[in-house]
Amino acid sequence: MKTFQKISVVLATCLSVVLFASCEKPVTQIITDEEQILFGPDSTQIGDGTKEFSIKKSHTIKKGVYTMVGWIYVEEGATLTIEAGTIIKCSDESFNGRTAKGTSLIVMRGAKIMAQGTAQEPIVFTSAKPAGERKAADWGGIILCGKAKNNTGGMTVEGGVFANHGGSDDNDNSGVLQYVRIEFGGYPYAVDNEINGLTLGSVGKGTTIDHVQVSYSGDDSYEWFGGVVNAKHLIAYRGWDDDFDTDNGFSGKLQFLLAVRDPKIADQSNSNSFESDNNSSGSTSEPYTQAVFSNVTIIGAIGQDPNFVNSTSYITGFDWGASSGIRTGIFQAAMQIRRNSRLNCFNSVATGYPIGLMLSNDGRGNTQEAAEQGLLKLKNLYFAGMDLLGADADKKDPTQWSGDISINYFNKSDLNNHSYANISDLHLNAKYAPTAGSPLLNGADFTDAFLNDSFFTQVTYAGAFADENDNWANGWTNFDPQNTEY
Repeated sequence: MKTFQKISVVLATCLSVVLFASCEKPVTQIITDEEQILFGPDSTQIGDGTKEFSIKKSHTIKKGVYTMVGWIYVEEGATLTIEAGTIIKCSDESFNGRTAKGTSLIVMRGAKIMAQGTAQEPIVFTSAKPAGERKAADWGGIILCGKAKNNTGGMTVEGGVFANHGGSDDNDNSGVLQYVRIEFGGYPYAVDNEINGLTLGSVGKGTTIDHVQVSYSGDDSYEWFGGVVNAKHLIAYRGWDDDFDTDNGFSGKLQFLLAVRDPKIADQSNSNSFESDNNSSGSTSEPYTQAVFSNVTIIGAIGQDPNFVNSTSYITGFDWGASSGIRTGIFQAAMQIRRNSRLNCFNSVATGYPIGLMLSNDGRGNTQEAAEQGLLKLKNLYFAGMDLLGADADKKDPTQWSGDISINYFNKSDLNNHSYANISDLHLNAKYAPTAGSPLLNGADFTDAFLNDSFFTQVTYAGAFADENDNWANGWTNFDPQNTEY
């Protein structure tokens, strides 16, 4: 592995190639001089502003401050190592006359990223704009592509990126993201075809995802397309669309997650905290989307802003919504499970959404029937301050929502779920941790077979935090990245 600070790069253009929609990215450039990663006179720029900049050999980015420009691909066989404490500012400006909007880091199948920060020195990917001028969708995001299973076969990642994912190796290893922050990404390449803050396509369980914060994403904070990667200590902060989106047979295990919404930011597709599909058609293709979540805390818009009254309160959005290509909309559900998904969630708490639980069929799949048959489990959940505890239909006018099936499921005696009219009944402090008198303090149960796995830390509390002294989010996080001088 080669470590470097100052390098020179020689670029040569290769012959044009034929691009098929299902294939990997076209090779329109060859990067010589051992495919060096940095490009520019000061050796602190990553990429050249194009969509085809390739890293073909293993490299280490030493601790420092860099600017990333364009789409950066880490190719099969290469490992990109980023040292703890590194800050990478992601540009939306042009370089050499070529647009760099949507700057992203794409780790291809068979490649690895080793981004292992520490609580004292996290690795930060953020907007290249100065403090006070940053906005969601300033750049694209981080995309990991693996060789694990999904229920569609070979897939091309969303967002216009030339990268496929999927295979048969559930133990595949795409590297490490640990103590990493991803800020102001989530670029809307096209309607319903966006780059998320962190996208994981068919990522295998050999990959480490732990202590990651995605803030102000212009689309979903996290989206999984198949794969079996596990994760702990994830934060979705003030994203635009969904916090945790699971699709195409994602079957990983996750514990200790926090999602916090901004009352002024919601997407035209109707924003949820959880959104889960087996696939877009709602088919019975296997593997099912059968992820298992435990100890999640979801903080919705209601209760944070006195102007957000109820489910009919439309979101005006920040001024930078339209300028980022993002369309404003409304909030919908803390948990939206549809299209034959069999997602499972335990020992978790959600507050302040128009709808608590939405189990939806809508002509695509039998999610409701699967829930009634115990094929998905939503157990030991605590909902507070919802306009409506449950509803059955996706994207309806709020006055047309009805909740018989979802509410009946939520209230099943063997699920031990709880609802509260007031958020204050949960006794959460300003950092979303339970304090004295909270029903969450002894609200967990790990006896269900879905939780019978050494991955899960068996704790006594529901939600992401044990109490006000739980400090897993301290030190490495940033809840005011807009005003941080990098």
